Amino acid sequence: MMSRSTVSPLVGLLLIAGLISSASAARTADWKPRSIYQTMTDRFARTDGSTTSPCNTKAGLYCGGTWRGTIDHLDYIQGMGFDAVMISPIIENVEGQVYYGEAYHGYWPLNLNNLNSHFGTHQDLLDLSDALHSRGMYFMMDTVINNMAYITNGSDPATDVDYSVFTPFNNADYFHPYCKMNWSDPAIAQRCNTGDDKVVLPDLFTEHEDVQQLLIKWANDAIKTYSIDGLRIDAAKHVNPGFLHKFTDGVDTFMTGEVLEGAVSIMEDYQSNYINSLPNYPVYFDIINAFTNGSTPLLPKTVEDMRVAIPDVNAMVSFSENHDKPRIASFNEDMAIAKNVLVFTMLFDGIPMIYQGQEQHLKGDGVPHNREAIWLTKYDTEAELYKLIAKLNRIRNHAGYLGSDYFEDATHPIYQGSSELAFTKGVQGRQVVMVLSNQPSTSGRYEIDLTVSYNAGTNVMDVLTCNNYTVDNQGMLAVDMDKGEPRVFFPTKYMDGSGLCGYSDSNITLEMLKTHRTSTSAGTQFTSGTGVATVLLAVVTSIFVMFL
Repeated sequence: MMSRSTVSPLVGLLLIAGLISSASAARTADWKPRSIYQTMTDRFARTDGSTTSPCNTKAGLYCGGTWRGTIDHLDYIQGMGFDAVMISPIIENVEGQVYYGEAYHGYWPLNLNNLNSHFGTHQDLLDLSDALHSRGMYFMMDTVINNMAYITNGSDPATDVDYSVFTPFNNADYFHPYCKMNWSDPAIAQRCNTGDDKVVLPDLFTEHEDVQQLLIKWANDAIKTYSIDGLRIDAAKHVNPGFLHKFTDGVDTFMTGEVLEGAVSIMEDYQSNYINSLPNYPVYFDIINAFTNGSTPLLPKTVEDMRVAIPDVNAMVSFSENHDKPRIASFNEDMAIAKNVLVFTMLFDGIPMIYQGQEQHLKGDGVPHNREAIWLTKYDTEAELYKLIAKLNRIRNHAGYLGSDYFEDATHPIYQGSSELAFTKGVQGRQVVMVLSNQPSTSGRYEIDLTVSYNAGTNVMDVLTCNNYTVDNQGMLAVDMDKGEPRVFFPTKYMDGSGLCGYSDSNITLEMLKTHRTSTSAGTQFTSGTGVATVLLAVVTSIFVMFL
């Protein structure tokens, strides 16, 4: 029998988490408590560990980031409290250069059966997967299923594509005939070319059974080989919706599909009929309006519209920066604005995804400038936003630890002022309340009276400043606003275990295992699961008693 000193309780639980993860594919319910750090592999970390290697972002060339480099900087990611990492597409891309760059981003696929050697080897990718899972973290892969890529550099894209170079789609029959894109027409957007006359992106004939089965088989093989827990489907708006539905049914993992639209009705249609999760673009556009354009009315309205119309807002992905959109600091460099945006992004409904560099307040104003090499920040763990994200992950995890229903509850707007917004999320008595502002950090001190759903006399704490407040006899909370800073309130009596404001971290106990409660403390999660995972959980629970 293994001695008690051989394995610590925490390490033992991490090992159990690995067994459960490998026994059953991650589902939507498994992902809801997670938060994701989005990396762009070529720009996140180099194998040599350099923090000075130059990267000409504007030139759009490979800068040397690798999977091995990512492994070496998982402490940096986990230090913010993230328990999932997304990487760039992994497959071999076209080689060659046009005036705006190379395929450093991973979105110009050539051969589905080979890996992108610029990012590393088969063993490197296996090691990255193992490193993530050993920490109790999930592994998400960005994925292209809409097109392949061919460099024409100005020649006629209708006639000058050699389809034989693609694997496995090695003849023109696998593709729609070339046609120019009309972005406003959905039918054309799903069968025409999304590229240009420099890099053609031949559109796969995804209505065809052979194309469907090849893509589904490739995805399932990659998931099995590299133990991938989730996929992001790039340009899902341009994929035939019937195939998108078939792909989500045929591929054995959670996935979220990029549909770049601002209408809530379009999100509802896609989630109801084609794919369970989408990046929340309607809310993204209103985040920009509320905090960088100073227009507060649209965001609470969209929050309410989504709550009513969307089947499962908590399955959506919440974000405020990504590799295709300008960074928040490019609109407004004020640190207070960045903080308010992050608080909403992290604490609103859904699975938060933070794009690399947002924690360092980078300022890239769209492609390619928003794809900076993160190593040049020297992975500063003292950065103000880095520390803020860690706090937000802690309170989100803690609220979910006290009751997994937190990840099913809907956010409600409770206050709207000329420059302030307040929202509540969670079960009565232990809800999280965020109070946000679009005022600059140069603004002065003032007070707002907030009607909250806490009982009269409830003591609450702003987890960002650790200041205490008390709800008055009328159920009002007097909130002092200053310098545009956000506030995040939580009942003081439930703070123990949060790891915030001097309170202890959550203890991992046998009772948690017995009841299948969820803990994201130290990046570890346990869910009740089904099938093999449930059996494994029961077995390892009884075994683990010996080490407590």
